[in-house]
Amino acid sequence: MKNKYILIPVVVLTVFFQSCLSNKSGPQNNSNHIWTFTYIKAQENQKANLKIYLEKNWFEMDRIAVKQGLLGQYELYENKSSESRDWDYIVAVEYLSPEGYDAIAAEFEAIRAGHKVIKVNGLGMKELGSIVKTETVSQKKY
Repeated sequence: MKNKYILIPVVVLTVFFQSCLSNKSGPQNNSNHIWTFTYIKAQENQKANLKIYLEKNWFEMDRIAVKQGLLGQYELYENKSSESRDWDYIVAVEYLSPEGYDAIAAEFEAIRAGHKVIKVNGLGMKELGSIVKTETVSQKKY
């Protein structure tokens, strides 16, 4: 009878660990996914406010798009270089198909239409920063 009570937790733990290991089998390369990198430059003395604006607006819509399965993920990169000041942030967005935004435009525009813009200290995007350029890239994990 004691062996029965020991065997059950052992089986449960074995199944759990096998499940964890199979989910972490290494880098996942999604060759049909693409990323867009949007480079953004803050207006003078507005870098911190611009970051807050992106988080409360752009990333809120992206969060919904990820939840709906329209996007893979989104990231924010900050320029820490003291030499190059052409841009302050990169907003990186993973699209799940090679068509990128075009494949989800209608669905994302519905998200945008339902989003109420949150200004930061009374300022909107035009007052906080501007898009310098956008690039489309692919990614390979090693």
